[in-house]
Amino acid sequence: MAQRHRAERAAEHGQRFEQLLDEHSQVLHLLDDTAALRGLARRIREETGAHIGLAGPVEPGEVLVLRQWDGTWATGLHDLHVAMGLGLGGLAVAERRPVWVADYCSSELITHDFDVPISADGIKTMLAVPMVRGGRVRGVVYAAMREVSHFGGRQLDAAVNLAHSGGLALETASAARRQRERAAAAARRLIAAELHDSVGARLFRIGAELRDLRTHSRSEGAELLNRLASLEEQLAEAASVFRDSVHALDHDEPSGGLAAALSRACASFERRTGTSAQAVEVGEVPDCGAARTRVLLAAVREALLNVEKHADARSVLVSTIAVDGGVAISVADDGHGWSESEGKGIGLRTTADRLAEVGGTLSVVSNEDGGVTVRIWMPLP
Repeated sequence: MAQRHRAERAAEHGQRFEQLLDEHSQVLHLLDDTAALRGLARRIREETGAHIGLAGPVEPGEVLVLRQWDGTWATGLHDLHVAMGLGLGGLAVAERRPVWVADYCSSELITHDFDVPISADGIKTMLAVPMVRGGRVRGVVYAAMREVSHFGGRQLDAAVNLAHSGGLALETASAARRQRERAAAAARRLIAAELHDSVGARLFRIGAELRDLRTHSRSEGAELLNRLASLEEQLAEAASVFRDSVHALDHDEPSGGLAAALSRACASFERRTGTSAQAVEVGEVPDCGAARTRVLLAAVREALLNVEKHADARSVLVSTIAVDGGVAISVADDGHGWSESEGKGIGLRTTADRLAEVGGTLSVVSNEDGGVTVRIWMPLP
C-alpha cells in the first residue's frame, strides 16, 4: 500500500512538473526573441491555414531579417535581409499596416527584389503583418500560400493578433536582455578584480622566481638554462592570456549569480561554434550553493557540448526556473535532433550520475518542432 501511494505521489509530481515546464515555455516567449519568433512562424500556419509561416525582427540598420520559418521547401528565404520598402515585408514595415498580394510575382503593389526565393518555394498568395509595439515596428510575421488564394477576415484577425503578441514578446525580450546586462556588469568587474589580485599576483611571483633561478643556474649547463627559458616564455604567454581575460571580464557583456555562470557558458559556446545561445532566468532563482552550482554548470556545459557535436542547430536557449523545491534548467536547441545513441553518451551518463548524487535528475526529450531539450533538475539544499 505504501509503495503504491509513493508511486502515485511520484506520478502526480511528474505531471505537475510537466505542467510547470509548459508554463515555463510560454513565459520564455516573453523573454527570448528566438523562441517567440519560432512560435509565431508555426502558429501563423496553424491559425490561418497557410502553407508557410515566416517571422523576423527589425535589426540594427532598419533591416528586416527572416530569422524563423515553418513549412519552407527551399532555403532562399532563410535569414533573408529585407531593406525598408522592398518586397511585401518591407512595405508592411514602411506603412505599418498589414499588406497582402494574391499573386506575389505578378503584383504591381510591391518591388520584386525577392522573386527568386519566393518562386523557389512556390509562393503565390502572401500576407505580411508588422509587429508594432511602443511606437516601433519590432518585426514582421508572414503567412504564404502555394496557390492563388485570399485571406478572409478571420485569418486576418488571427494574423493581427499574433503580430500584436509577437511585438510584446520582442519588446519584453529586449528589455529583459538590457536588464540582465546591467545587473551583470558589477559581478564581472568583481570577478576581474579578484582574479587580478589573486592569480595575477601568483603569476608575477612565479615569474620572478624563475628569473632568479635562471640567474643562479648559469653554471648548471645549457640544457637546464634552455628549459628554464622555455618555462619563462610559457609563463609570459599565460600571463598575457590572463591579462586579456581579466580585461574581457571587466569590459565585456555581463551576467550575475548562477545566471552569471550560465551566461558565460552560452557566450563561450557562441564564440566557439557561431551558433546563437542565450541564457534566461524566469523569476527569482534562489542561491543553491557553490557546490551545487558547479554541478549544474557542468551539466549545462555537457548539454551544450552535445548540441555542438550532434544537433547542427541555429540557436540554443538555456532557461532557469525555481520549481518543485529545486532549480530546473532546460537546454533547448532547434537542430535536427540526436539519435538514441548520441543521447546516451558517457558524458551525459556521468553528468546524470553526478546530479543523482545530490538528488537531481537529467532527461533528454525531443521537441515537437524539431531539436532536443535537455532537462536538468536539482533540489535546493
